[in-house]
Amino acid sequence: MLRTSIARGALWLVLVAGLAQPAAAQLPEAATFLAEIGFSKDQIAQVEAGKFVDTSIQPSSEREIVAAFAFLVQASPRELVNQLRTGLIDETDPNTIGFEMISGAPTLGHFAKLTLQPDAPKRTQAYLGAKPGIALNLSSEEIAAFNKLGSGASTAAVEQAVRSALLARLQAYQAKGLAGIAPYAGAGGNLRSPADELRAATQATKRLQQMVPNAHELLLNYPASKPPGTEEAFRWSHIMAHGAPTIALMHSLYVPEGNSWVVVQRQFYVNTGYNSEQAIAALLPMQTGTLVIYTNRTSTDQVTGFGGGTKRSIGSKLLDSQLQALYQKIQAAEKKKRGG
Repeated sequence: MLRTSIARGALWLVLVAGLAQPAAAQLPEAATFLAEIGFSKDQIAQVEAGKFVDTSIQPSSEREIVAAFAFLVQASPRELVNQLRTGLIDETDPNTIGFEMISGAPTLGHFAKLTLQPDAPKRTQAYLGAKPGIALNLSSEEIAAFNKLGSGASTAAVEQAVRSALLARLQAYQAKGLAGIAPYAGAGGNLRSPADELRAATQATKRLQQMVPNAHELLLNYPASKPPGTEEAFRWSHIMAHGAPTIALMHSLYVPEGNSWVVVQRQFYVNTGYNSEQAIAALLPMQTGTLVIYTNRTSTDQVTGFGGGTKRSIGSKLLDSQLQALYQKIQAAEKKKRGG
């Protein structure tokens, strides 16, 4: 159900694995890191041998689907960061409908390419009939704004209202960070807070806090506490996720910590299907290259209730399988490019 959306959030990192050849190495410090995250002795030995290895980690709530993996590549952390900046994933991922990188102060113009295609008539009516607890993730204020348009409003009018809502969310997040994220209105007056979910996902990474404390602090207190040299980027993405067109606002962070780097991809607003997502990669320098430790935490209401634990387990295992397949596919493509 959520495999495509989560795997897409991880693919940008797996792409790097295909661009740099793994190498065997002894990783005394890394072995400690990996063990504390949840990797077994056998899994650590596989990472030392240059293999892509995934493992299970504990979710921070009953709504969270999680994934984690590690691998070693013959490239410096800085080289990997440079490759991650390219944004090639948006151009190569077949699930992408559209996207826009947002530079400078955001304006409505940055969202001009965003439409409700495909299936615009159905999606238009979903917004015009918005109410708490439906499939769309909207705040109470956003619901009121769409209701005010009237049931006969055109698709063009609804698209403009969607762009305005996204702009307001982006501006609020840039100004206040997690505190600026408006909660989603649920049925019966209940609220779902993406900010609380992202905060819990960050606080669950205790080992990250010990390895790279400045980056951990930034994730909790953005836009304050920015370490020197921090780089960031924003974009909206329109993707097909678990069979439905999905709009997300994304924040990418590149945070230096000594010779290490932390790369973060945070989806702080998603309009349907799931609530939020945070992917964190720690790029740790080793004698023979870089150890990459990656965790992905996606919050969704689809795994709560009866049988939720089973759904989470199945979701994570399916995700791991898909990531392995993507890794092998990209490696094969790069090998062919090099004439191997």
